[in-house]
Amino acid sequence: MKYKIKIQVFQNEPSYGKGVAQLMRLCDEYGSLSAAYKKMGMSNSKAWKILKRAEEDLGFELIERTVGGVHGGKSVLTPKGKEFLEKYDEFEKRVEAYANTCFEEIFHE
Repeated sequence: MKYKIKIQVFQNEPSYGKGVAQLMRLCDEYGSLSAAYKKMGMSNSKAWKILKRAEEDLGFELIERTVGGVHGGKSVLTPKGKEFLEKYDEFEKRVEAYANTCFEEIFHE
């Protein structure tokens, strides 16, 4: 048997979950939102939509964008965005560890 948990963090509307977190991790790794959403197989419009919705709901910027130019654009996590991602990852890790323990206790055969 298996189980699945969906973790979302938000102020008013479910806006920040696994997809936004992965987009942020990849953006941090590649220094590019474009490279991040392409790696995920996500469209440009969907990436911007979920990111904007999360930022609006949370009340702060997650990613700082620099538009093109001679050296090209870049995207980096804001300090608050980086801290939030770290907290989300820790929360997710703890919830999953607790869920695994509960699942084993209840469904172990």
